[in-house]
Amino acid sequence: MNITVLSVIYFVAFSHALMIAIVLWQRSAPRNAGRMLAGVMLILAYKLFEGGATYSGFYRYIPHLLDLMPGMVLLLGPVFYGYVRKMSGLPSFTWGQWLLHFAPWLILWLLFNSANVFRSAELKIAMWDNVIASDSKYQANYPLPVVLLLIGIKLHLTTYLALATMRLQKFSRTLYNLRSDNSGEIIIQLKGLVIAFILLEALWVSLFIAQQYYSAITLGQVSQSWLLFISIIVLAMGFVGLKQPSIIFTKEEQQISNISEETSQNKQVGIQDNDGNQVKYIHSALPDSTASEIAKQIKTVLTSQQLYLNEKLALTDLAQVLEIKSHTISQVINQYMKTNFYKLVNGFRVQHAADLLEDTKLAWPIERIALESGFSNRVTFNKAFKEQMNCTASHYKKQFKQAG
Repeated sequence: MNITVLSVIYFVAFSHALMIAIVLWQRSAPRNAGRMLAGVMLILAYKLFEGGATYSGFYRYIPHLLDLMPGMVLLLGPVFYGYVRKMSGLPSFTWGQWLLHFAPWLILWLLFNSANVFRSAELKIAMWDNVIASDSKYQANYPLPVVLLLIGIKLHLTTYLALATMRLQKFSRTLYNLRSDNSGEIIIQLKGLVIAFILLEALWVSLFIAQQYYSAITLGQVSQSWLLFISIIVLAMGFVGLKQPSIIFTKEEQQISNISEETSQNKQVGIQDNDGNQVKYIHSALPDSTASEIAKQIKTVLTSQQLYLNEKLALTDLAQVLEIKSHTISQVINQYMKTNFYKLVNGFRVQHAADLLEDTKLAWPIERIALESGFSNRVTFNKAFKEQMNCTASHYKKQFKQAG
C-alpha cells in the first residue's frame, strides 16, 4: 500500500458521507425525503471509497468491491432530483418511473461494465495497476465518440440539477408564506449544494478537455481534482449539517403553494374596476372589511395564545386554530397586512424577546432568549432581531440597561 495525502482525504470524506447517510436514514421514515438524501450521500460515499482505495493501493486487497458504479452521476442526478421533488411536496416517483430514470445508468453498466464485474481478482488488480500507470501519461487516450459520451454523462447530471434548481426556486417563493421555522435556511443550503455540484461537473469537463486535447494535465490529475472537490462538498455538508433533511410540504401546503403561484402570475395585469382602480386579486372576492376582521383575529390569537412560541408553527396550524381556510389567511397576510407568514410570526417573536431583554430580573444568555421566544437557533434570531429593531439583541440589552 502507498498511503498518500489525497487518499487520506478521500477516506476521511468517505467516512463523513457514510456517517451522514446513516444518520439521515435512521432519522427518516420509509419513503421519506430524508432517505432519498441518504441515497445521494451513499453514492458519493462509494465513489470516495473507490478513490481512496485506488490511490492508496488498497484495491489490491478488495478488487471485487471496486468499479461497481461506473458513471455514478447517472444515478446521482435522478436520486437528488427525486429528493427535491419529494421535499417540495410532489409525489414520489413510482417504481416504473425510477426504472426509467435509471435506464441510462443500467444501459451503460450492461454495455461497458458487466463483464468486468465477473473477472477474477488477478485480472481486476492488473486492470487497476494499468489505470494507475496510465494516469501519468499526458497524451489523449480516448476517441471522439468516447469523449462525447463522457461529456454527455456530465450533461445528464446537469439537466437534473437544473430541474432541481427550478423546483427549489418555486419552493422558496412560497415557503415563507407557509412556515415560520428554519426551513428557509435549509433551502439556501440545498441551493448551495446544487451550485457546488454544477461547479464540480464544470471542473471535470474543463480539466478533461484540457487533458485530452492540450495535454495540460494527466488523467490521474483530472480524477484526483474531481474527487477532491467531492470531498470538499461532503466535508462541508458534514460541517454545516442539514438540520431538517425531511422537510416536506403537506398536501394542503402544496395546494396553497399552487394557488399562490397562480395568483402571483395573474394579479395586477391591467384589469381595473369601474372607478379606474387596479384590481388587487383577480381570483379573490374577499372584501376589505372581511380582510380587516381576519387580520385582527390573526393578531389576537397569535398574541393571546402565544402561538409564535412554537418554533415549528405553520400557516396550517394557525388556520386550524382560527377555523379559516389556509389560503384565505395567506391572502390576508400577504395582501392586506403587507407581509408574509414568516415575517409576521417573527415580528411577534422579536417583540417577545425584547420584553425578556428589558426584564432586569432575568440574567438569561442571548441564546436562551432566542429559544424562549420561539426561534430555532441564535443565527435566525439575530437576523430577525436586527431587521426589526435595527440593532443586535446584545446592543439592545446594553442600551436598555444604560437608559435605566
